[in-house]
Amino acid sequence: MFVRVVSTRLIALVAITGGVASQAHASDFASSVVSYNAGTGASASYQTPASALGSPARFTGESFGFDGAVTPFNAPFEPDEIVQIGRGGHLTLGFDHDVADDALNPFGYDLLVFSNAFYIDSGFPNGVASGIFGGNIGAVSVSQDGINFLPVLSVGPVRPTLGYADLSDPYATTPGLMPTDFTKPVDPAFNPVGQSFAAITAAYNGSGGGIGIDLAGTGLSWIRYIRFDVSTAGALAVIDGVSDVAPIPAPGALSLLALAAAAGRGRRQDAR
Repeated sequence: MFVRVVSTRLIALVAITGGVASQAHASDFASSVVSYNAGTGASASYQTPASALGSPARFTGESFGFDGAVTPFNAPFEPDEIVQIGRGGHLTLGFDHDVADDALNPFGYDLLVFSNAFYIDSGFPNGVASGIFGGNIGAVSVSQDGINFLPVLSVGPVRPTLGYADLSDPYATTPGLMPTDFTKPVDPAFNPVGQSFAAITAAYNGSGGGIGIDLAGTGLSWIRYIRFDVSTAGALAVIDGVSDVAPIPAPGALSLLALAAAAGRGRRQDAR
């Protein structure tokens, strides 16, 4: 009886708070490769487009003997973690659900693109950012049907990936215990230049980094496909993953869930 009552309450709360159950099957990340052309200049070792699917890397270097947590100073570099796109090439990825243009998302971002960018360490090995290396993702366009693509007009600053929120060493050789959120963007106003690793981690505020993409201006209220094109010589693009930004919870949604949990605890105590 307890299980049935609580389940009924939770189903009702899901309906009230926006129908979360309808997206329960969906991945937060791009889940299919639609098309790929390596173009000119991409390394033969980094031409596996499936490397851009699923979650971005949190730990890298195992096959090279340089094991390390992914931080803004230690970017992913394994062939199964990143894919390169050379001049004249492209990569098209698909989601298993509709990604909405939601102005209420954090900073207005709807997607996050992860590459192998990293901050140049002027205080090596302590981690003090003096600039950034990499982060090119080419020209970005999006589509609802995978055929007709429209250019993205709003792309945020490059935020190198941070795999864990509890690291003190920017070149840690073991994973952390607190994975970051790859669906949460970093404040685009943050200026990392001159900042320490600790300050950068604090500014990320639990985010895993990524380059923010705002669908506003495309004319599309939702998309299912994202495409990266490279047309300039020498401008090698690198993709590690693409995520759907998680919306900010609606006011009262969490309190409603808390009330349901409290009701469940009360029923269990009454039954004793």
